[in-house]
Amino acid sequence: MRILLTVPSSVARLHHLVPLGWALRTAGHQVQVAGRPSFTDSITLTGLVAVPVGDGVTGDHRLDRQSDVDGLLDYFSLWRPDLVVWDEQAPAGAEAAQAGGVAAVRMLGPLADRSESGDVSGRTLDCLPPSLRTSGAPEDLAIRFIPYAGSAVLPAWLRRKPRRRRVHVALGAASGTTVSAFFEAIAGSDAEFLCELSDDRIPAGTRLPGNVRLFEDAPRDAVLASCEAAVHDGEARMTLSALAGGLPQLVLAENAASADLASRVADEGGGLLVDPAGLRADAVGRLLADAELRANARRLQGEVAAMPSPREVVPHLVAVAGQR
Repeated sequence: MRILLTVPSSVARLHHLVPLGWALRTAGHQVQVAGRPSFTDSITLTGLVAVPVGDGVTGDHRLDRQSDVDGLLDYFSLWRPDLVVWDEQAPAGAEAAQAGGVAAVRMLGPLADRSESGDVSGRTLDCLPPSLRTSGAPEDLAIRFIPYAGSAVLPAWLRRKPRRRRVHVALGAASGTTVSAFFEAIAGSDAEFLCELSDDRIPAGTRLPGNVRLFEDAPRDAVLASCEAAVHDGEARMTLSALAGGLPQLVLAENAASADLASRVADEGGGLLVDPAGLRADAVGRLLADAELRANARRLQGEVAAMPSPREVVPHLVAVAGQR
């Protein structure tokens, strides 16, 4: 079977589809990924085949122009895909599939509005566990979230047994004020904080505590596997990665919109949502000491683990393609 994935020019959204792409590939199917010409290098870094479509504009990352649809239809006439799996921000894939008579399945992002489907018809893949969805009705194809952040090398410090409890920290989108407040709050902690942060994101004059290790390119899933908790700024994929690892989360939310999914995790008792301006050391301490937080995080992890893996979803996608 031939499957075409259509993606916007967003590395996060591309990485969201990669585990499914590789599950299809290792099941023996031909898989290609369509995106703008300016985005093909990002696609090929995943090991999948890139198909440039549309023009070379770089302003809007969505794949939704008429030129994108036309480019896909031209390619359909040559490659003749059996199925299109399209990211919700690459609707050109759905339009081309409908015009070309090809089966299509939508992949929802973690922040998609699940309360209404709009004009979308056909099947939908959803990575969120039921308790975190915004509507009670489940989507018709569940798929387990698999953390993926691209190629990386396992550093020496991750190949050694940790001497003390570890906490993963990801504050890449946080303000300098939040970063400084966090470092101040953890200065007296006996845990080790693995901070996914570059040096230039640390405000001048900020004192870096001795229990902080900065890194940029270690594999996130391997880092999380060595940790007992996670601190982040509410980014959705980080929230899901911590969920998959069963880690209680401390979310430093600078605005509610950026932490919508994390706030649902907090509502389910698996995390703490804290205003960075009011961050205190006791919040960090509770993250590591609260047994109820840990139990709820593991319950949510169980929900994620119970969802079908990408490999288990492959036969369902084959059936969808066969119904066309």
